[in-house]
Amino acid sequence: MFNILIVDDHDELRDHLGKLYEAEGYSVVKAATGEEAKERLREQKFAIVVSDVQMPKMDGIELTRHIRDRYSDTDIILITGFGNVQQAVDAMKLGASDYISKPFQPEVIRFVSEKLIEKRRLREEIVELRQRLSAGYSFGNMIGRSRKMAAVFDMIKALAETDSGVMIIGETGTGKELAARAIHDLSARKDRPFVAINCGAFPETLLEGELFGYEKGAFTGAVQAHAGKLETANTGTLFLDEVETISAAMQVKLLRVLQEREVERLGSNRKVKVDMRVIAATNVDLSVSLAKGLLREDFYYRINVVPIELPPLRERLEDLPLLIDHLLSRNPLARQRNIQKVSNSALGQMLDYHWPGNIRELENILERAIIRCSTDVVDEVDLPRAPNRVMRSIVQNAGRDMTLKGWLSLKEHDYLEGLLSKHKGSINAVAKEAGVDTKTLYRKMKKQGLTKESFKGDL
Repeated sequence: MFNILIVDDHDELRDHLGKLYEAEGYSVVKAATGEEAKERLREQKFAIVVSDVQMPKMDGIELTRHIRDRYSDTDIILITGFGNVQQAVDAMKLGASDYISKPFQPEVIRFVSEKLIEKRRLREEIVELRQRLSAGYSFGNMIGRSRKMAAVFDMIKALAETDSGVMIIGETGTGKELAARAIHDLSARKDRPFVAINCGAFPETLLEGELFGYEKGAFTGAVQAHAGKLETANTGTLFLDEVETISAAMQVKLLRVLQEREVERLGSNRKVKVDMRVIAATNVDLSVSLAKGLLREDFYYRINVVPIELPPLRERLEDLPLLIDHLLSRNPLARQRNIQKVSNSALGQMLDYHWPGNIRELENILERAIIRCSTDVVDEVDLPRAPNRVMRSIVQNAGRDMTLKGWLSLKEHDYLEGLLSKHKGSINAVAKEAGVDTKTLYRKMKKQGLTKESFKGDL
């Protein structure tokens, strides 16, 4: 049953409208003034507000503005005298759904209301279908239906059943903290704290205080005792992001905590027992940090018990339409403007882009596009650089019957061929520019029938 709020300072009209709506099976609430309507709106949710335009103090125009600012999902029907139609039209520009002129027939207001209710039902059905679709391809707050993401989801499920240390490897913006939270939320520790800290955001002196905590007076500025992240994460999960930035000295201190399962605050001699699962994350190749001596071997093997690698967005572009739909459905401005999709041309540009910033960059680009969008379809996206000539050629020449998988394979072939030609078959140079390791590059080249020898003499 849908709730209807009727706002009118004339008792007779207010009661007449109430009876009309009640006869149609609606639940009716009445208000004699705009201020009283605001109170009723705070108390419950309404599908439609029916309001007179001319009312003392707060009129229907001001009430419309109030509803649009705070209750964007509520439809508004304004009732106006014949001489005030322009006023009602102006109110529709502010967000009113429709208006009816006095005197009106019951059939008119019934028709207008049923039209709005039907639109509401359709919107709710779309939201429900979207949620069902997303649920089929979501895991925690992670979205994906590609083979690579399915493998990640399977790994997360397996890890959640253990208490092993986990190392999440992935580029910036791939959702490392989301993966860590998913592991925690599926584990036996799900009802205990999940404590995250970005180790790269603190200099060494401040990081120690954040991790270990301190007693009052432990150093200048320590005006009161402070529990560190290690204590706060007790019985739960500690997530260490950008773990590669931790200094060697701090690695020793952390290693001791992980081995002995007890922590000592700065300025204290008392040791506190801690029981926590540690999940670390990095966006670099830790074997390089290990080789350079930036990472201690004992610390590395303690935190890197089970590695899990998150693929960059460019390696799972088949997930892009689903990610776009998910982000649009969660964006408040997109919901307000009923923006539910991007055009085929915009999607083509986005599929053609390399996405160095991954999902975080996708979210930012969509945010800018939504702000500029004047229709219910995003038609323009402001990408940092234009698609390269080879990729644009693929979009223009690919047949309409080509599958997304086939298109992506063709795109990958031409992309790798272009880089191999540019670097004259140098595997290290190509891997560096492509943002993949040499093992992955060789595998992809084999799949595409490419060899480095073919480009040695390419000028």
